[in-house]
Amino acid sequence: MSDSDLQVTSERGVLRLHIDREPKRNALSGDVLRPMLAALREPGEARVVLITSAGDRVFCSGADLVQMAPDATGLEVHEGRGLLREVVLAMRACPVPVVAAVQGLCLAGGVGLVLGCDLVIAADDAAFGLPEVDLGLWPFMVSALLGRHVSPKRAMEMMLSARRVPAREALEMGLLSRVVPAADLRAETDALVTALAGKPPVAVRLGKAAFHAAMETTLAPGLEAMQAQLSLLNTTEDAAEGVGAFLQKRTPEWKGR
Repeated sequence: MSDSDLQVTSERGVLRLHIDREPKRNALSGDVLRPMLAALREPGEARVVLITSAGDRVFCSGADLVQMAPDATGLEVHEGRGLLREVVLAMRACPVPVVAAVQGLCLAGGVGLVLGCDLVIAADDAAFGLPEVDLGLWPFMVSALLGRHVSPKRAMEMMLSARRVPAREALEMGLLSRVVPAADLRAETDALVTALAGKPPVAVRLGKAAFHAAMETTLAPGLEAMQAQLSLLNTTEDAAEGVGAFLQKRTPEWKGR
């Protein structure tokens, strides 16, 4: 397989990462994850990253088990599984928002991919599931993300039952940001990423990093870190431009500094 399994395009501040493996149910292979990782680590001039996939039946079915080399060593298999971990960590470290638009089924590692994103918009006929236990497996890495989004009881129920969770329930659980009619998914997604691309890049970069850092610590040091970031942001040209534009009743012109 080639890097064409992941189509990477950039236009008007939106870096689009499109998984193009519809015959394989958009399964996550190395040829999808490696270029995705590279793009997330070096988004260039993009203001937002958008992850989509081909077709309307399956957003992502998880890891490509068939593609795993039969002669691979245990260490090679272990390191290959680490690609998804690296992608999720790159999503967190990415200086711009990472958005996923989900249609159809999202299963196993696909759920992990979605949970790594900052925002997730899903069609109302989408469904999410962790079927690993029915295969004698367990969604180990996904569970580390799932427990950060939902209550322990909801997380365990989802992993133990292996049932498919409808989009509306997934939204209520905290897995998603928004659910829209399936027919409107593309238009709603385009409107969302266009709006995000117009936000002040310095505020977004500092704010995203500070938010995730605060979530990983206790309240007192989290608030202290936020105070420091607020003071830093207030020294930037974009902050002065935003306040000035508001007072002058005009559209701000962000410079990214």
